Amino acid sequence: MQLKKILLLFCISITSTTLYCQLKPIITPSFQSPVDFPIYLAGNFGEIRAEHFHAGIDIKTQGVEGKKIYSVDDGYISRIKITANGYGKTIYIDHQNGYTSVYGHLSTFTPEINKIIKDIQYQNKKFEIDYFPKANEIPVKKGDLIALSGNTGQSSGPHLHFEIRDSRNQNPLNPLLFNFPVTDNIAPVFYGFMIYPTTKKSLINGIHQPGFYNLIKENGEYRIADTIRLSGKFYFGYEIYDFLNDSKNRCGIYTLSVLINNQEVYYHQIDNISFSEMGYVKSHIDYSEKIRTKKTVQTTYIAPNNNLSIYKKYTNQGIFNFSSDSIFNVQLIATDVYGNKSNINFMVKGSAEINYQSTDSFANTTPFDWKVENRFSNEDIQLIFPENTFFDTLSFTYSTADPMENSYSLVHKIHNKYTPVLKSYSASIKTINLPKELTEKALIVQMNGNGKTIAYGGEYINGFITTSLKEFGDYYVVVDTLAPITTPILKEKSIIHPDSTLRFTIKDDLSGIKTYNGYIDNNWVLFEYDPKNDLLFYTLDGQRLNKNNDHELELFVIDQKGNISTYYTTFYW
Repeated sequence: MQLKKILLLFCISITSTTLYCQLKPIITPSFQSPVDFPIYLAGNFGEIRAEHFHAGIDIKTQGVEGKKIYSVDDGYISRIKITANGYGKTIYIDHQNGYTSVYGHLSTFTPEINKIIKDIQYQNKKFEIDYFPKANEIPVKKGDLIALSGNTGQSSGPHLHFEIRDSRNQNPLNPLLFNFPVTDNIAPVFYGFMIYPTTKKSLINGIHQPGFYNLIKENGEYRIADTIRLSGKFYFGYEIYDFLNDSKNRCGIYTLSVLINNQEVYYHQIDNISFSEMGYVKSHIDYSEKIRTKKTVQTTYIAPNNNLSIYKKYTNQGIFNFSSDSIFNVQLIATDVYGNKSNINFMVKGSAEINYQSTDSFANTTPFDWKVENRFSNEDIQLIFPENTFFDTLSFTYSTADPMENSYSLVHKIHNKYTPVLKSYSASIKTINLPKELTEKALIVQMNGNGKTIAYGGEYINGFITTSLKEFGDYYVVVDTLAPITTPILKEKSIIHPDSTLRFTIKDDLSGIKTYNGYIDNNWVLFEYDPKNDLLFYTLDGQRLNKNNDHELELFVIDQKGNISTYYTTFYW
């Protein structure tokens, strides 16, 4: 299926004599809104999140759950997924025009869909399911009610996560290109600008260090007050957000262009992003700045192993050469989907690179080529990095520190937390004085910047704990012997009203919750898990539970290291 587009030409004035033009694709399918109230966005497509680009738009639901959600076109439900994390309760609809619409963080489905899903959950005795109905098994018409909005999964508040995908490959497309009724006449806002030297010969105003520049906004344009003196090669960084009407939420931009002396030398545009590309976001931004200050600074530098498809035009990996004795006019132009634009203008005085002799010592580093598998080992640790783990060739560093209190290994400082990795890698850490009876309870943890530990699990093999890690940092071995804590929100012998739920908080402070199962009168019942609120609950079901009787409830919660919490009570309903 070819994407059908109307190409609209809109132009941005760069100088009095130059016009910068780009094609804005507006995709033609006639989808209706998935909601019956005005669309205000809390997030848009391509917005940069913690470790990925946002794959859809987040539609505000007026701060509440239970708003009606409708199919945007004729089709059939091709997938229904329920997970405690991610998108929570989600419906996927395949349409005849070759697109798939996705509706996430739902609170509940229509009664007909609920019955189908609940039967599957009881057959599998699992809350989490991923069901793929046959084509036209559950047909829907444009405007049909399919669900109610909610806050399930990894949602920070009630809203509808909505996506449009290419049905052939499930690649997310920018929904704002499909003419949904969204109002936006607000230009993107630049918050800061950075220049990064790429070699020891690269100097900014005679100094070899990154430069941060405050921006002055005049007549709708941003500028840097003084001419910048640059010698050598550099790339740029910029903190920018877009805003839409009637919303204070920070969203992402659509395009970014860099022009030097009116010649475009870099351009990216976010029409679609495959899920296989999401991890590259850690290379698209200044990852170390994100870790240090939580600021999201996007950069023009394209690392050798950054394969994002959003880059439409660039030279020399997004690095710019100012090594000639010349004056350069530099412009950054950012737009949103609706053609609102902002730009930075500044002047650079270039000069030839100085003759510099590096004095850096790399005696305590190991060179790792990003294209191949790399290994590092000694008597205390074994690390295996698959090919393409890194974004660029790496001078790998490693050191150790004395064991932490109540730990069973050295603290292993694997490179540094300011360097991103694309893939998970294998780590085996040697244990110290680990009692034999605790080998099954041992796991690897990471100390984060707040003094808290993040569990990565692990398996005991010949004196080592082995697991997969997904970032650099400080790691060591501990044991988890404590069962989860289960706390009822229910008094014994309570009289429960027909629309009530049995609620529990379940917490595990180390390895994390693995499974949970509840039984009433020795029969498995459907408990739902909301991990962000540590909540486990069961909605009383008259079709599966006799009313006006005493009932026995047993609840079993198990963590990742096999520690079991059990709870027993009786209640009347």
